This record gives sequence, C-alpha cells and structure tokens, in this order.
Amino acid sequence: MNQFVAFITFAAGWSLACRLLIGSVNPIALFAVWLVGFVWGVGYIAGGLREADLLLKRWLQMMAGTLAIALIGAKLLS
Repeated sequence: MNQFVAFITFAAGWSLACRLLIGSVNPIALFAVWLVGFVWGVGYIAGGLREADLLLKRWLQMMAGTLAIALIGAKLLS
C-alpha cells in the first residue's frame, strides 16, 4: 500500500509540474522529459535507485531499437 500511495503522489506531482510548464516550453520536449522522468520515477518507487536506472536504460534501448527498425522499414518501403 505504501508504494501505491507513493506512486499516486509522484504521478500527480509530476503531472502538475508538467501542466505548469506547458505554456513556456516546447510541448514535445516537455513530453519527452516528462515521459523519461515518469519511467524513472516508477522504477524508483518500485525497486529503488539502482533498479530505476536499469529500467530507464533498458526502456531507452528498447525505444531506440524500435525507432531504428521503423526508420529502416520506412527507407525500404519508400
């Protein structure tokens, strides 16, 4: 139950920070930073600092691989 409360508090606070900055920062850049921070924060709440770093590293590797495959596929199809 403690992790659930921490997650809800983190998600609400992180979203509020994003909402406060949305007018003064590029929305795409803000979303990218928000998403990376959210993934790291969830990992930190669930498993601690080391696990959060590992989760973020693996998630970013997966996103980079997906982007590379999409770009190669687009190049082959065009």
